[in-house]
Amino acid sequence: MTTSLKLFELVDGKTRSISFSPAVWRAKFALNFKDIPYLSIPLTFLEIPVEIRAACPNLSAPTVPALQLENGQGLLDSLAIAEYLEEKYPDRPLLFGKSPAEKRLQLFFQSYVQSKLHPAMQRMVYHGTYDMQDPGNADYFKTSRQKSSGRPHDQIAGDRNENLRELKENLGIIHATLRSGDWISGDHPGWGDFVLAASFTWLNACSPGDFKEGVLEAFDDHVFPNYWQRMQQYVH
Repeated sequence: MTTSLKLFELVDGKTRSISFSPAVWRAKFALNFKDIPYLSIPLTFLEIPVEIRAACPNLSAPTVPALQLENGQGLLDSLAIAEYLEEKYPDRPLLFGKSPAEKRLQLFFQSYVQSKLHPAMQRMVYHGTYDMQDPGNADYFKTSRQKSSGRPHDQIAGDRNENLRELKENLGIIHATLRSGDWISGDHPGWGDFVLAASFTWLNACSPGDFKEGVLEAFDDHVFPNYWQRMQQYVH
């Protein structure tokens, strides 16, 4: 299969080598899981609106992930990208299972991750994300996050111990689920697993110390370390 898809993704401003967006990683995991080749286009915060709009004129309000299709049109949103891949490549491993009920359960789990894990994670990654930017992107990130959070720069991250406590509490039900099986989605990995792994990747990229303490060492067993290791086969 030739490489005809292009995935625009967010990277740090200093090295342009760290892909850290959880939304982007959901799309990357979906592509890798289905073994679909694609060309990665790394962009910083400030490059996103300019470069994606130039490549995909149909996208008036570009963000990441953006997938440029074979016809040159752009597709936004990780879930929309996953649904496109599921329909386009039905012969490849399924992301959402074989029934509408399975898909609904996976989307319910996505909502849980976003509503219960992401608030603490967003606070935990703030300073790491800021520190990995060049001056222009650092200023953009700082200004935009102060505006969206309504807090000054030095208060956005909150209290580390409280963040760790909140994250562990909300990981509890996921930990219990993974104690009885290898994957959130059942016998094989699926969309729910890639949503969770994308969030773990985000935390690990921007705040590795918090990822180690808040996920890998949060419980007195090897459930999360083993799960994380299993997911590495889909990290390309």
